[in-house]
Amino acid sequence: MSVVTEFRIRVEMVQGYCSCGYQEGDTFSCEGMNTPAVSFCGGAYIVLFPMQVALQSGARFCFEENPKCKTKLACPDNGNVVFSIELLEKE
Repeated sequence: MSVVTEFRIRVEMVQGYCSCGYQEGDTFSCEGMNTPAVSFCGGAYIVLFPMQVALQSGARFCFEENPKCKTKLACPDNGNVVFSIELLEKE
Protein backbone atom coordinates (compact mmCIF):
# COMPACT_ATOMS: atom_id res chain seq x y z
CA MET A 1 0.00 0.00 0.00
CA SER A 2 1.21 3.48 -0.73
CA VAL A 3 1.09 6.17 1.89
CA VAL A 4 -0.58 9.44 0.98
CA THR A 5 0.86 12.42 2.78
CA GLU A 6 -1.47 15.17 3.79
CA PHE A 7 -0.66 18.34 5.64
CA ARG A 8 -2.83 20.33 8.02
CA ILE A 9 -2.00 24.02 8.27
CA ARG A 10 -3.49 25.73 11.31
CA VAL A 11 -3.62 29.36 12.35
CA GLU A 12 -2.27 29.30 15.92
CA MET A 13 -2.54 33.01 16.70
CA VAL A 14 -3.52 36.33 15.14
CA GLN A 15 -2.26 39.52 16.70
CA GLY A 16 -3.12 42.69 14.84
CA TYR A 17 -4.08 43.01 11.19
CA CYS A 18 -4.16 40.10 8.72
CA SER A 19 -4.78 41.12 5.10
CA CYS A 20 -6.32 37.68 4.40
CA GLY A 21 -8.64 37.82 7.39
CA TYR A 22 -7.27 34.64 8.96
CA GLN A 23 -8.57 33.87 12.42
CA GLU A 24 -7.15 31.71 15.19
CA GLY A 25 -8.20 28.09 14.62
CA ASP A 26 -8.60 28.36 10.84
CA THR A 27 -7.30 25.22 9.13
CA PHE A 28 -6.22 24.39 5.59
CA SER A 29 -5.07 21.14 4.05
CA CYS A 30 -2.89 20.07 1.16
CA GLU A 31 -1.49 16.80 -0.18
CA GLY A 32 2.14 15.95 -0.85
CA MET A 33 4.08 18.91 -2.18
CA ASN A 34 0.98 20.75 -3.40
CA THR A 35 -0.31 24.09 -2.20
CA PRO A 36 -3.61 24.25 -0.30
CA ALA A 37 -6.62 23.60 -2.53
CA VAL A 38 -8.12 26.98 -1.61
CA SER A 39 -6.78 30.47 -2.07
CA PHE A 40 -3.93 30.90 0.44
CA CYS A 41 -1.62 33.78 1.38
CA GLY A 42 1.62 33.57 -0.62
CA GLY A 43 3.61 35.39 2.08
CA ALA A 44 2.56 32.87 4.70
CA TYR A 45 3.23 29.97 2.35
CA ILE A 46 6.83 31.15 1.91
CA VAL A 47 7.35 30.36 5.61
CA LEU A 48 5.39 27.09 5.58
CA PHE A 49 6.74 25.49 2.40
CA PRO A 50 10.28 24.71 3.68
CA MET A 51 8.71 22.85 6.64
CA GLN A 52 6.38 20.99 4.27
CA VAL A 53 9.40 19.90 2.20
CA ALA A 54 11.30 18.83 5.32
CA LEU A 55 8.41 16.81 6.75
CA GLN A 56 7.65 15.23 3.35
CA SER A 57 11.32 14.20 3.17
CA GLY A 58 11.33 12.53 6.59
CA ALA A 59 12.40 15.32 8.95
CA ARG A 60 11.01 15.18 12.46
CA PHE A 61 11.10 17.93 15.07
CA CYS A 62 11.95 16.11 18.31
CA PHE A 63 11.62 19.34 20.32
CA GLU A 64 7.92 19.67 19.41
CA GLU A 65 5.13 17.93 21.31
CA ASN A 66 4.30 16.15 18.03
CA PRO A 67 7.53 15.52 16.05
CA LYS A 68 5.52 15.54 12.79
CA CYS A 69 4.34 19.10 13.44
CA LYS A 70 6.22 22.39 13.31
CA THR A 71 4.64 25.19 15.32
CA LYS A 72 5.27 28.91 15.78
CA LEU A 73 5.82 29.74 12.11
CA ALA A 74 5.27 33.50 11.91
CA CYS A 75 3.98 35.25 8.81
CA PRO A 76 6.62 37.56 7.31
CA ASP A 77 4.09 40.43 7.49
CA ASN A 78 5.21 41.67 10.93
CA GLY A 79 4.57 38.24 12.47
CA ASN A 80 0.92 39.10 13.04
CA VAL A 81 -0.21 35.57 12.16
CA VAL A 82 1.43 32.41 13.51
CA PHE A 83 0.89 29.02 11.85
CA SER A 84 1.65 25.36 12.42
CA ILE A 85 2.00 22.64 9.80
CA GLU A 86 1.43 18.97 10.62
CA LEU A 87 2.13 15.87 8.56
CA LEU A 88 -0.76 13.40 8.48
CA GLU A 89 -0.06 10.02 6.90
CA LYS A 90 -2.92 7.97 5.51
CA GLU A 91 -2.91 4.59 3.79
